Amino acid sequence: MATGRPGRHFRKTSPEAVPRNPLSGPGSLLRAGPLRLFLLGLVALALAGCGAKTPAPPPGGWSKAPATQRPYTIKGKTYHPIPSADGYVEEGVASWYGRDFHGKPTSCGEIYDMHKLTAAHKILPMHTTLKVTNLDNGRSVTVRVNDRGPFVSGRVIDMSFAGAKALDMHVKGTTRVRLESVGGIPGATSARDLPGPFYVQIGAFVNERNAQRLLTVIKRAGYHNSRIHSKDVGGERFFRVHAGTFATLSEAERARSRLSGEYRDAFVIGE
Repeated sequence: MATGRPGRHFRKTSPEAVPRNPLSGPGSLLRAGPLRLFLLGLVALALAGCGAKTPAPPPGGWSKAPATQRPYTIKGKTYHPIPSADGYVEEGVASWYGRDFHGKPTSCGEIYDMHKLTAAHKILPMHTTLKVTNLDNGRSVTVRVNDRGPFVSGRVIDMSFAGAKALDMHVKGTTRVRLESVGGIPGATSARDLPGPFYVQIGAFVNERNAQRLLTVIKRAGYHNSRIHSKDVGGERFFRVHAGTFATLSEAERARSRLSGEYRDAFVIGE
């Protein structure tokens, strides 16, 4: 793809793993799966659809900004790249891409080399250096962002084949990871106060009645804008209970901390 384009729309990787937790707790409610992510990337940002404040354009307007720093829209969602990776931390699901894209241009114009330690991210500045840790086995690797993606729901980073192999996730296809910026881009504010709305996922069910029960409980606890969000995964529909809403990521993380006492695998998500 040409320089400045947002990146690939789809990737050929293993399907997202969806945990099946045993029933537990009052009323046999299914606790949230072990994906303790905060989907900062996805949050940031379908701004047109969620009414959040759109980031102000840089001096001179968006036309003066580097092509990879301009807002872009994929499948109806608009993403606003952030100006800096300073202090950036994120947890979620990683996937990887390889031979199908080897030798083709990335979003920043470089030629993708599956054997180099690079990665794709939806909103981080190009050439951001990230430490990526596999939360399932503790392995870590440092990669450089040179592409946009992944645009598969629930994933926060697409690793090169070399990066995936370093994390020992190249056979499985996906794994839970933590992203931590190494250094940053000068002049950035922290990504922690990106505009929302944000939610905290506290449960996932295959039985809609169980989801409705938990929704009633969480609304009575004062989270009046909570909701049920359904999604088909692997041919099966899951009903996810989202406590909310929260105006910024910081607010959502504080709520997650409170809720994690009762819902230990609670995690933050965004629109």
